[in-house]
Amino acid sequence: MKPWFVVLFALAAGVCHAEEPLVVEDKFDTYADGSTGSPTWQPLTKEWVVREGVLEAVEPRRTGTITWLPGQVFGEVRVDVRFKILNEGGGVRAPGIVLASQDSTRYYYVHYDSRFSQVILVRVDPGKPWNELKRVPGITIAPEVWHQARFELAGGHLAASLDGKLLAEADDNTYKAGAVGLRAGQGHILFDDLRAEGARGKLEKEWQLMAESVPHDDLDCKILSAAERVVATKGEGYFPVLIKLREGSIAAVVRGGAPHIGIGGRLDFIRSTDGGRSWSAPTVIVDSKWDDRNPAFGQMPDGTIVCAYAEAQTYNEKGEWDTKAGEYIDFYVTSADNGKTWSEKQKLFVGPVRGGSPYGKIVVTEDGTALMSVYGSADPDWTGEPKVPDGATQLVGIVRSRDNGRTWGDFSFVSTRDHNETALLALTSQHLLAAARTYSLGNVELLESLDGGRTWGDAKPVTEKSQHPADLIRLTDGKLQMTYGNRREPLGCSAILSSDSGRTWDYAHRVMVGWTCVSSDCGYPSSVQLDDGTIVTLYYSVGLSDVEGHEFAVAMRYTEAMVKP
Repeated sequence: MKPWFVVLFALAAGVCHAEEPLVVEDKFDTYADGSTGSPTWQPLTKEWVVREGVLEAVEPRRTGTITWLPGQVFGEVRVDVRFKILNEGGGVRAPGIVLASQDSTRYYYVHYDSRFSQVILVRVDPGKPWNELKRVPGITIAPEVWHQARFELAGGHLAASLDGKLLAEADDNTYKAGAVGLRAGQGHILFDDLRAEGARGKLEKEWQLMAESVPHDDLDCKILSAAERVVATKGEGYFPVLIKLREGSIAAVVRGGAPHIGIGGRLDFIRSTDGGRSWSAPTVIVDSKWDDRNPAFGQMPDGTIVCAYAEAQTYNEKGEWDTKAGEYIDFYVTSADNGKTWSEKQKLFVGPVRGGSPYGKIVVTEDGTALMSVYGSADPDWTGEPKVPDGATQLVGIVRSRDNGRTWGDFSFVSTRDHNETALLALTSQHLLAAARTYSLGNVELLESLDGGRTWGDAKPVTEKSQHPADLIRLTDGKLQMTYGNRREPLGCSAILSSDSGRTWDYAHRVMVGWTCVSSDCGYPSSVQLDDGTIVTLYYSVGLSDVEGHEFAVAMRYTEAMVKP
């Protein structure tokens, strides 16, 4: 490594000659409490805050955020900084140092991963933010204590040290000069006493914060903090489907008796007569010797309530989950007294679908036809109509009832590729929308039918990865609302609006309806709008960050105005 020549460079005064080496020091004690360090520092996200002379990245759920010193360009450089990792959040809790940043999409950084006890050297390129150069496991990085970190670049050689010990080295000549910075990955990280020392460098163009690098994730979304939250069930509540009954109350089916997977799973009925402010104790809809799960739920024109579901017989003699031991068999039950009593189960006709489930609200069109969404694999023994297209393996379809839910049939396809849990919305008896979860990405795509569900247009993506599954309602002002599970930070569920009958969705102005879940085992929101305009969304969560207990169905009460931009 070449020798270092040091000249102190004051951030606020003096201009050194171009040939002179450069030293930048910052103890973070000249900024007002609550500031981001701007304009000296350029933070990527709003969570960079100076407090009592220490720079903090305060959002432990943020997956990678950086603040740069774009005003100084280094060639060969050594950066020293102290950091402390606070015991917050469940992520990797990884401080980092950035070198040779050409702009906010091109740079190197060192990743001090405290959760998995490793140090990683990474190169970030446009469109490819993770190019791993070196990984060194077995490095303990203790939380709640100050550590001294160093990251160096000289002659295409990168070297990272911690507490005076060299830990990781790599050679890479992609970036030879640029700005330096600090990085925090999934943690509440404190930084202090930064010193960057090295040779002056040049960039081809002025350093820029590129639009494609700025996070557009859900941590920046509006949360419905003014909404009213009610815990509808405790100790159960999976896969809720919420409907408004003809007599004015609201009711839902929820799963209890077991966790997400468990042979003891059953389906329960809950009801609210005050718009979701309070809920009845759960009563049993169905509880077989198998795992009863994955319900569809709806009320027919004559008042009959239908609950369809999958009876998962996929358990071995020891009661353990085993897909070789059995299949999903679909059934339905009915109630003629608003959920007080339920009929014996009947086999549900699902056409060419095998090993699948019903899903979501059963919708009733203007002509009284009830439509139920079903999904699963293609049945290899199916010989009837409609024929399964060649190569199709995953099917979504509709079954229909024209006798108030007593019998079901008349299957038609919605999708024969890449989709499973699919919510339906009937705008008219012929104009239908389907919000389908994908297998490949775990997002939601929208399909449209203009002939009562016989044929469907191409699927158009609406949400992003790990945002599924969905529910659809039409609001009193004519807009459509989609709620969907958010299985990325913040965990919970979100809502978006469409002003053109579902052709486009205002994803950029999505709002968080629920945001305090502690596990990605959450979501499945289902919504209704009451006569007074209040929207009620019911979702499940395996734990909440601010409520003691385990497994909940949570009801959120809010208005249309809260969802609008």
